[in-house]
Amino acid sequence: MKNIRPFLFPVIAMIILIVPFSVSLTGNSDHRVADALPEPSVRFDSVHIPQQQYIWPTDASRRVTSSFAEYRTTHFHGGIDISTNGVKGYKVVAVRDGYVYKVRITPNGYGKMLFIKHDDGYVSVYAHLEGFNDEITKAVRAEQYRKETYAIDVTFDKSAMPVKQGDVVAYSGDSGFGPPHLHFEIRDENLNAVNPMLFTTYKVIDDVPPFIRRVMITPLTYNSTIDNNTQPKFLSRFPRHKHELSIPQTFRLHGRIGFAVDAEDRSEGMWNNTGIHRMEMFIDDSLAFAMELDHVPADETKQIDLAYDYPAIAHGHGKFQKLYVDTGNELPFYFGKPVGTGVINTEQLSEGTHAYRVLCYDINGNHVELHGSFLANHKPELVIHHVDNEQIVVGGNDLSSIVKCYVYGKRAFQSTWTQHTLVNNKFELSGSEITLPVAATPYDVVKIIAETKWGSQSSPLFYFVKKPLGPVRDVHIDNEIFNDHVKFTVTTPGVFTETPLLSVKEGNTSHPVLLEAIDVNKYTGSYMPSNFNVENCPVEVTAEVNGKPTSAHSEIPMCIIPATKAGNFSFNNNLIVSYDSGAVYQPLCMQINSENEHRTTVYTLEPDDVLLDGGITVSLPVPQDIDQHKYGLYFRGNNGWIFQTARPDSSRKTFSTTLRRMLGEVAVLSDDAPPTFGRARITTRRNRLYVSFRYFDNLSGVDPDEIKMYLDGTLVIPEIDGEHRLVSYQGEESLNKGKHLLRIVMKDRAGNAGELSRSLTVR
Repeated sequence: MKNIRPFLFPVIAMIILIVPFSVSLTGNSDHRVADALPEPSVRFDSVHIPQQQYIWPTDASRRVTSSFAEYRTTHFHGGIDISTNGVKGYKVVAVRDGYVYKVRITPNGYGKMLFIKHDDGYVSVYAHLEGFNDEITKAVRAEQYRKETYAIDVTFDKSAMPVKQGDVVAYSGDSGFGPPHLHFEIRDENLNAVNPMLFTTYKVIDDVPPFIRRVMITPLTYNSTIDNNTQPKFLSRFPRHKHELSIPQTFRLHGRIGFAVDAEDRSEGMWNNTGIHRMEMFIDDSLAFAMELDHVPADETKQIDLAYDYPAIAHGHGKFQKLYVDTGNELPFYFGKPVGTGVINTEQLSEGTHAYRVLCYDINGNHVELHGSFLANHKPELVIHHVDNEQIVVGGNDLSSIVKCYVYGKRAFQSTWTQHTLVNNKFELSGSEITLPVAATPYDVVKIIAETKWGSQSSPLFYFVKKPLGPVRDVHIDNEIFNDHVKFTVTTPGVFTETPLLSVKEGNTSHPVLLEAIDVNKYTGSYMPSNFNVENCPVEVTAEVNGKPTSAHSEIPMCIIPATKAGNFSFNNNLIVSYDSGAVYQPLCMQINSENEHRTTVYTLEPDDVLLDGGITVSLPVPQDIDQHKYGLYFRGNNGWIFQTARPDSSRKTFSTTLRRMLGEVAVLSDDAPPTFGRARITTRRNRLYVSFRYFDNLSGVDPDEIKMYLDGTLVIPEIDGEHRLVSYQGEESLNKGKHLLRIVMKDRAGNAGELSRSLTVR
């Protein structure tokens, strides 16, 4: 692909550098970088963009209402939407010489689609059409009658229907989903979508820059924090100065952090907003991340939920595009840079303040810039080396940055601590040790916290001068399960006189979990599962409470789905879960719960906001009375129950389906009710038959391929509007005078049938 936008980078000679894997800077003056960002000419499939040979596809308007690669549920928007002023019937023309390559018709989605292949290898696509020209219509109707269905997907030979540039090939409409408009695409020879606005013909006049509505900052690992909090932070309403946006707050970041933006483009005189073409993020003036939306691979389009923050979408926070390459993201938007590019890793940054800039460009090079700063937080880690009657000696990492130490002490029966605050001229730093001139003898227990010059504090460190005497007390293990880790909280009514030890057993291997003190009777720690097939992991804690050894045992009520191994397990001897290698992008902590609902058991599989890779197969037993009822397996996401299958496996013992996008709820349900007809309008006009009716079904849904209409015993093919559940038919030939019989049969996906018969007389 040639670089047709040199105005984005007016200084051509400048070499733009990008930091590999994650932001890895050792200081403001020492930026470690990789090789230069490649030119678009080495992007995937190396597409050449002709500039003059294409024309605009419709006479409706030149207003673009949706842009290339915008977010759509389950996929990227594959082209541009052109306004037809809310009206159907505008001419749609071939944008270049070629031939009708494919016609696809479905009751939903893009509705009626036309594919024209051109002599340069590209394919132009037109969708949501009302209909086609006479020649294409004749070929389409022949295929529909051959298949005896409304929905078809037919490919034609090169010689069957050649077209010339400017020929009327179709008419704009609203078939499929959405109001009247023309959806237009350019695809390469492999049917991968190409941004039409890279073509000179499809550029629009636009001098208005994009805008950044909100910013989302997310901790990416269990031990990462933003202002000492593990929850994402959302920012909006940015002050503007000289056409630039700024975030005045300086955030304290620790660990691996990802930025994301909710940004859109706007054009002069247009009420609607469109998507961003290119985004960049700089850390301390080094390019840490760049993406450009020129080409979407057909086979990887569901990875849109890796390019965007899907949990934010699922929970109603908005659509945030990630400024980093997440695990599993193989999209070709990032100039060949690896997973982890753009992630801010504070362990690889010098402690202190760092600047960031985010730039969003539209296809014409207009841009908006947002900037701010964050504090890279390094948490000190201490160990006690020595305690005597005059001083306390501690060791740890990077002690030279510590400027203040807090020493607390109390007797066992006291509820409050006595505090000693020591600034750096009050304690002695020698090599790898700090000597604190505080006598521990007046206390039974002391607590030590160190603080760096940037305000970062260590976890509390406890030392018992005299261990309390008391009975052995119980140890309690609580856990909170997240998508990729488990957080443990270990507590006791007594006092932990030594740091408790926690381990999680995967198969025959025990994995220690590092615990940090919150108080003398409370410790926390997190565990990330390895790539191991596990169900209900045993947990063991050994501790010393009130000076006496004790232990506790528990189990984690979850199942670990590994990323690179196949496996299976059962839940309650009913639900069977199985998966191949590559089912998930990274190890997944899966939880299953069950609940009785309407005389069936509903199984809830969580988390329901994590994108699956190859998918997870679930199986449920076939009820014993299947001969009396029409049972099937159903999945419930955000839009109610969705039929999966009514066909048992070969042993007729289970129903099975593979969840390929998200987890959710599954159940075996019975649908014994046939689909029903809404009010049917059946008339004749000028001896031609006109029919329209709506259809309804209580559960499994009407199968569009099983909507059959017969006139005097002969099959006729009606139009099916899945969005509005509307069937219509306009007779193609005049009826003979006399009586005629219309018979309509519908089946739902469970196999129930409904029928409507009407007799009519043509005079």
